[in-house]
Amino acid sequence: MSAKMLGRPEPVCGMDSWVPVPARILAVREENFNTKTFTLEFCDEGIRDTYGFAPGQFNMVYVPGVGEAAISISSNPHQPRRLDHTIRLVGTVTRAIARMGAGDVIGLRGPFGRGWPLEQLKGKDVVILAGGIGLAPLRPVIYWLLQHREHCRRVVLLYGCRTPEDRLYVEELERWSGDHALDVLVTVDNATGGWTGPVGVVTNLLRRVKVNARQTVVIVCGPRILNRVAAWNFLQLHVPPSQVYVSLERNMNCGFGRCGHCQYGSKFVCRDGPVFCFDEIADIFAKEEI
Repeated sequence: MSAKMLGRPEPVCGMDSWVPVPARILAVREENFNTKTFTLEFCDEGIRDTYGFAPGQFNMVYVPGVGEAAISISSNPHQPRRLDHTIRLVGTVTRAIARMGAGDVIGLRGPFGRGWPLEQLKGKDVVILAGGIGLAPLRPVIYWLLQHREHCRRVVLLYGCRTPEDRLYVEELERWSGDHALDVLVTVDNATGGWTGPVGVVTNLLRRVKVNARQTVVIVCGPRILNRVAAWNFLQLHVPPSQVYVSLERNMNCGFGRCGHCQYGSKFVCRDGPVFCFDEIADIFAKEEI
């Protein structure tokens, strides 16, 4: 089945292709001690003109002679000529990318996967809950919501990380906090550097938010344990399972469901996700061995 039939942008490399397309690094911004945001553009102007992605999708980022890794697209979907990839430097491929800078060329395949349920957000309250680098896959949907603010009712962003120094997109968080278009609450596990905001796990922020269960759509992205705890918290607040969405991390290798590395029960995260409705995965969501 083609990406177009699935309602997604067509991958620039072709739906079943392992061949990456050259992209040039335009800028590198350090987010925290182990995370950087790389701004890229395709070397081919024709591809730049036709490339598009849906919030929540990812690219396979390739370093010649090293390998490739699945990285969420973290930029504005309304400005797809330039792509941001916010990368935590924890593996062989990502550390190789970290050694690169403006002017260097890497490879991209994508976009792949199923993104956030934009149509389901219309007319609803939207609660966005992110933990750590989980804010990166959510950043495009925040851009989308700001661009289409009239489509939704209340929009709330709940974000948690270990320390204030670990926050991503600090300037944007401050700008969003001052913007009446959405409510932003940020918490940290450990208060350092004069932090005066909330302290504790991000799910504690739910005590500060009034949730109209039937009118709320929830989107969650963070570490596995956070995804589980957050989903269960919202279910306990009587938000229907059909209105709770999570983005899952998995060892994705091909991007189109052929290699089997990201199998999750009967599904493949790279093809059927990474965004899943809780309804789809309720029977396996809490199982460690899956």
